[in-house]
Amino acid sequence: MNQIITQLIGCTARRRTLKWALGLTLGWTALGAGAQEAWPSRPITLIVPVAAGSGTDIGARLLARDMATLLKANVVVENKPGANGMIAAQHVARAKPDGYTFLVGNATSNAANYAFYRGNTTLGYSPSSFDIVGGIGLSPLSLYVPASSPWKTLADLIADARHNPGKYNCGSGNSTTQVACEVLRKQAGIAIVNVPYKGNPQSLTDVAAGQLSFAFADSSVAQSFISGGKLRALGVAASQRNPATPDAATFIEQGFPGFEITGWSAMFAPAGIPEGIIERLNGVVRQAVQTPEARETRTRSGGVVLSLTVPEARRWIAAEVARWVTFVESTGVKPE
Repeated sequence: MNQIITQLIGCTARRRTLKWALGLTLGWTALGAGAQEAWPSRPITLIVPVAAGSGTDIGARLLARDMATLLKANVVVENKPGANGMIAAQHVARAKPDGYTFLVGNATSNAANYAFYRGNTTLGYSPSSFDIVGGIGLSPLSLYVPASSPWKTLADLIADARHNPGKYNCGSGNSTTQVACEVLRKQAGIAIVNVPYKGNPQSLTDVAAGQLSFAFADSSVAQSFISGGKLRALGVAASQRNPATPDAATFIEQGFPGFEITGWSAMFAPAGIPEGIIERLNGVVRQAVQTPEARETRTRSGGVVLSLTVPEARRWIAAEVARWVTFVESTGVKPE
C-alpha cells in the first residue's frame, strides 16, 4: 500500500514541475491568454468504462451536456465497457494529454483495480497514468433481491444461506461489487458463489428475472427496477440509509459494523495535461455537478454530489487508492 501511495505522490510531484516548464503555453491557452489556438477548439470526448445505462454513464451524460454549455464546445460520450474498466482506462492513459480526451472513471477503474492488480502488468496503467480533474458523484452500494423474494430482511437471507451452503449466488458487475460480495460472505459466514457480469445493469436484470439470487449495485442503476416493482433493497452499504430506499436498513444497523462500500465517479485526464486546462476544467465540472437538474437526478437515485477543488481531488483520490488496497488485502479477494 505504501508503495502505491509513494508512487502516486512522487510521480505527481515530478509531473507538476514538467507541466509548468513544458506545458506553459497550452496552459495559458486554456486560460485565454492570447495564444495561437484557444482551448477547446474541437470536440472533447469523455470515455466511460461501463455500458450505457449504468450509474457512471448516466452521470457522464449529464456532465457532458452541461460541460458543452459552459465551454461552448461539443462534448461527446463514448462507452468502452469491459475488463472491469481496464479497456477505457488504458485508452485514456495512452491518449495525448492535450485536453480533448478524458476518462469518467469510477471506484473500480481508478481505485479497486490498482489493488487487484498490484505489480501485474495486465492492468496496463497505474495511478501515475492520470491527473484527476475533479469529482462527480458518490453512490452507496446496496444489496438487491427480487421483489418476490421471501427474504424480508438481511437476517432472513443470511439464515437461509447458512442452511443451504453453496445454493445462492451473489452477482457483481465490477470489482467494487465483487469486493462487496466477498465482504458479505466473510462477515456473515455464508457459502455463496460470486457470479461476475459485464456490468451492474446486467446483474440486476438477472436478479429481477429470478435467475440470480441477489446482487450488489449502486442505487442509480437499481432505480428503474425498484420503481417497476421488480427489485427490493435488503441492505445499504453506507453509514446512513439511502433516501431512494428509505425502508432498507444499513448493514451497520443490521449488525455489520464497518460495512461501508461506496461507488463514485470522477473525471481523469492523461498524465501530462497542462495545469491551466485542469484548473479551468475543474471549475467547469464543479459548476456542472451543482446544476439543479444534476443535483435532483443524483438525489433522486440516492447519490451525493462530489464537488472538489483540484488540491482536494488529489488528496481524495490518493486516500481512495489506499482504502481499496486495505479492502482487497483484508478480504483476500481475487479478480474474476
